[in-house]
Amino acid sequence: MIIRQRISHHSLPGWWSKLGITAIVIAIFFTFDLYAPGIADAQTSQTEITGKLINGTENGDVPANKEVLLLAIDLVNNQIIEEASTLTDENGIFQFRNIQHKPEVNFRVVANTGTHTPSVDMQLVENWQDVELAIYEETASLEQIRIDSYVLMIPTINARERQAGVLSVINLSNTGDRVWIPDLKNPNLTGLDLLRFNLPLGYTNLSVESELPPGNILDIATGFAMTNPIPPGEATILISYIVPYEGDGFDFILKLPYGATQIRMLLADEAGSISSDNLDATEPVSVADSLFNAIEGRDFITDERITISFRGMPQPTPLQKISDFFNSRSYIYILVGILGLTLITILGYAIF
Repeated sequence: MIIRQRISHHSLPGWWSKLGITAIVIAIFFTFDLYAPGIADAQTSQTEITGKLINGTENGDVPANKEVLLLAIDLVNNQIIEEASTLTDENGIFQFRNIQHKPEVNFRVVANTGTHTPSVDMQLVENWQDVELAIYEETASLEQIRIDSYVLMIPTINARERQAGVLSVINLSNTGDRVWIPDLKNPNLTGLDLLRFNLPLGYTNLSVESELPPGNILDIATGFAMTNPIPPGEATILISYIVPYEGDGFDFILKLPYGATQIRMLLADEAGSISSDNLDATEPVSVADSLFNAIEGRDFITDERITISFRGMPQPTPLQKISDFFNSRSYIYILVGILGLTLITILGYAIF
């Protein structure tokens, strides 16, 4: 697989743009703990921040003399301004004093330590005297990356165009103690060296959002790859795209270069059927007041492949087919052909 280009964003058709709310609901449904305690608002009376930068890699060097930034996030003007910077001491300790609070301004502390820059939003921190940021030694190996769950669902279908709107929520984890960062300077770098996911043939309008640190989304021959650093711990990736289908459905060969603990496929009720030799049918699942047929499986090994078949999907109505036929102007070529044959026949009778 060779990296070809960075994926660009395209304007979405109206029927697909309505999936935004559904995407959010799905992400919450499959990703977050709805019973987690609420986020605490930091006390605006706190005017000092004391924290520690630690190295989360076993036997890693203490992060001394590292730059830490205090950023002000202006929510009204949508700006991020550097308020102050400091260096950690020999123990990784840093401090900011005389912080001036302003209306509609939040603060963020960032460790400016290279490609991976851990940060914390202070409005989420109750005790400003006990802030901790972790950095890690780097690795270019993907051996410690695991897929905890892979959920693919088709909530919307455009029968007239034979197009399906697909949403995927992927929960992954880095089980090691080093941050994965690809070696982008390697002249022999390919998609195999990046975090990669394959997609069905003919997909369009790809959109990717994640909880990972900033990076690029790259188009590769079978789908897309990501250059985002992956620190130890868990993260979520939300993917949406449109896939065309011919006849009454399509097949998707899902490749699992990192294995997967759980896979679930969902198709809107009355929109067809799903089947796979590797996944078992389950009870229908209700999401956002909509019912979905589901199949799922567990404990897939590295580099395993799963074929999923979507069949019996909605078709354009006869009137839509007729309308599309005339809109395509194909009838003109047919009429020209018929008229040509008729003319030849008439000429034949006239001559003989």
